Amino acid sequence: MTNEPTAHPMNEREILASVLRWHTAYARRLGIGAQNRRLDKAVKVACETDSFNPYAPNYRDACLVRNAAAGAAQRLTPARREELAALRDLAKVCAKVRTSQNDVVDANVIDLPLLIGNGGIQ
Repeated sequence: MTNEPTAHPMNEREILASVLRWHTAYARRLGIGAQNRRLDKAVKVACETDSFNPYAPNYRDACLVRNAAAGAAQRLTPARREELAALRDLAKVCAKVRTSQNDVVDANVIDLPLLIGNGGIQ
């Protein structure tokens, strides 16, 4: 017997948990980013219509939109960090899976756009 440590084979639950953690963080960041873009557009419209003039009739609404946009922007950075941490964790899991599959030499890569462009598989 050899004294070499064997690679810990990852079970499906660990792989799935890592993938779901990343996907949840990714979806959350996309949602916050979409909200941020919508609010930025609303602030831009409010600036164009001079709503930030204290004497404007919709001044209060414009201030609420501006504050909401600032809050969305502040939530976006931590969401990005969380997504990147989950992505790093997923990369570690993929590396462990790759090292535990010593019998797999390489995977075949299929170029789908080429197959679709030629009218399908022949």
